[in-house]
Amino acid sequence: MQAASLSDFIKNINAAWEAATAVALEKAKAKAARRAEQDPTRHHAAAKDAAAAEGTALAKTPRDGKRRAEEGEESDSALKRRNGMQGANTPTTLGPEAFRAAHQIVADSRCPDPMETFDAAAPALGPALTRALRALGYVAPTPIQAQAWPAVLQGRDLIAVAKTGSGKTFGFLLPALVRVAERSPQHASGSKPCAKPTCLVLAPTRELVQQIAGEAEKVAHTVRAQVLVVFGGVPKNEQVSNAKQGADVVIATPGRLMDLAAGAPSKNLLPVVSLEDVNYLVLDEADRMLDMGFEPDIRKIAEQCKASGRPEEGGCAPGAHGGSKRQTLFFTATWAMDVQRTARSLASHDALTISVGQGAGGATLSANPLVRQTVFLLEEKEKLPKLHEVLSAELGQGQTCLIFVATKAGCDRLEREVRQHDYGFGERPWCRALHADREQWEREESLQQFRDATAGQLGQQRAVLVATDVAARGLDVPGVAVVVVHDSEGEAAAGAQTFGAYVHRIGRTGRAGRQGRAFALFTPGDPGAAELVQLLEGAGQAVPSRLRDLAGAEWYREAEREGLQRWEKNRRAKEGKARAKAARALR
Repeated sequence: MQAASLSDFIKNINAAWEAATAVALEKAKAKAARRAEQDPTRHHAAAKDAAAAEGTALAKTPRDGKRRAEEGEESDSALKRRNGMQGANTPTTLGPEAFRAAHQIVADSRCPDPMETFDAAAPALGPALTRALRALGYVAPTPIQAQAWPAVLQGRDLIAVAKTGSGKTFGFLLPALVRVAERSPQHASGSKPCAKPTCLVLAPTRELVQQIAGEAEKVAHTVRAQVLVVFGGVPKNEQVSNAKQGADVVIATPGRLMDLAAGAPSKNLLPVVSLEDVNYLVLDEADRMLDMGFEPDIRKIAEQCKASGRPEEGGCAPGAHGGSKRQTLFFTATWAMDVQRTARSLASHDALTISVGQGAGGATLSANPLVRQTVFLLEEKEKLPKLHEVLSAELGQGQTCLIFVATKAGCDRLEREVRQHDYGFGERPWCRALHADREQWEREESLQQFRDATAGQLGQQRAVLVATDVAARGLDVPGVAVVVVHDSEGEAAAGAQTFGAYVHRIGRTGRAGRQGRAFALFTPGDPGAAELVQLLEGAGQAVPSRLRDLAGAEWYREAEREGLQRWEKNRRAKEGKARAKAARALR
């Protein structure tokens, strides 16, 4: 009897405490809302007050430890132990200027201070997303996240320049999820089911779309946000069915998105995606999308979204006016003139600009110094033997290599070549080609098997993936030991006089703080020798004397001005005329 009375007593105490906690939380949230209404710039401070009240209440709840254990959640102390966040390993705060200097962040003077730690970010991100990030093993925001989050959460349009693998995906996804949570997730409704997202992320390739979606799936469920993934190369049926279930966030390639947003009037098929509510538009790998000719599609898509507005009206802005206009974000790894022009025309005139790890000027192209670069200056016929030599000497047991080739036909040819050699390993390496002409299922299978090999799931087998630039952007495969840039002329064919693609290619190795190795097979007929010399010097790499001589040669500079291919054609024509003239003179 006494035991039963004691049990009832404890239950009553817990019930009373939970009721008091609920009242305290409601008061804190109401206070935060009033402060945000009165002064939107104080929103973060108000949110901090509410989060502090919630944290205090939860910490003091008698059943909290038991509840977490029953629901399978880790305690804060367990998370700190697992993430190395106690004692000497706790992230330290440097201060805005020192933090920016330490991480090579060049930020607009109007940018708010970076959120250097999760303690600083937690009031803005909310407890659910913060717990999710810590559970995933994140110790602190990456530099791009630390600087982007406070700016984006104010509703500011943003142009962010940072290398791939820097954490850009969570840099633009998390602010959107914060506002989805606050404004309640949306789902399809009415007699005509149709996805009406508030957040739209555009990316250039199917692989990148799938990778962004994979990151979103790790955290979106914590705020009950529904994510729709849209890309071409596969039948539409499944994507149409998913769209009819509704979506808060759409991650898409431009072409397939336009198809689903237009419907097929001739077949009496209605649109299954409406963009009229999109107040948060992200262009990821914007430079690559422009290189691929997506600019007209991007502009048509932007016209279907909400109009651009003031920061306090942006999709991620707090307060009553937040979400009434479009907020536009450009995330790019190079700051080329075409990207600047498009960004300025789509974003608001007062968009903020930040760059991370791009040099003191903020727009200087730079290579990852953790990648040891070796450049061979060769004739075209020497490239294949050199490739075999590199694979034989550099690819160790269980290691993987990415080979970048300019053309799809070149990919297929090199795949066959690599498969025919064992390189003295005793067995031939696993080898596949990845390019746009391969079926989607085959591309996904090849990429997944390459990921598995890189993660050591294929034992000691060596693996080689031969790819076009479809694998150069945004794909995160940590642990790739070697990258070989077999062709450099792909950029010349696209009319680009920059080594941006080269930086992306070699950036597939040396990721997550690891050392990497990259080899470039450069010919005298490739453009950009002077720029390549600058990149090598900027990353502290050795510059071959022959490459330096080529970059400084007067004939090469003249050829670059004229266009290498046209110059070579003219040279051969002149030589042919000279030989014909000499032959006539001998008759």
